[in-house]
Amino acid sequence: MSLPGYTLAILAAVLWGLTYCLDERVLVGMSVFKVYFLHCLGGAFIAGVILLAQGESPGAMLRLAAPGVSTPLVLLTLVTATSAALAILGSIQLLGAGTSAVLEISYPLFVAVFSVLFFGGRLEWPVVVGGGFIFVGAAIVALAK
Repeated sequence: MSLPGYTLAILAAVLWGLTYCLDERVLVGMSVFKVYFLHCLGGAFIAGVILLAQGESPGAMLRLAAPGVSTPLVLLTLVTATSAALAILGSIQLLGAGTSAVLEISYPLFVAVFSVLFFGGRLEWPVVVGGGFIFVGAAIVALAK
């Protein structure tokens, strides 16, 4: 068991919960694209400061490839992460933070499926059962609207 890993995962859940609520309020007066742009600027600044503090050179921070990681894979993850972020911001704007969060949280099921399909991952029964419960809960919320 990795206590730091669990702690970071729970911290992420708490911060995402707060972010969704804040974004819902901000998206009343700003476009999805502007909010995402500001998120990216803030994230790039914070990550850049941390990377510099860890001794990473500014030029190295902008290189897409890394040992053992192909540039097309990096580009693909940039496209999918950007698309997902824009989709969830649009969903928050249209449905509200609560409904969007419940529907979006069904992603663990897709993580498990894509892991098996594309990367030879294994599906373990707790992941399947938990993912199934999450997916059913999301479906209940979606159908109740």
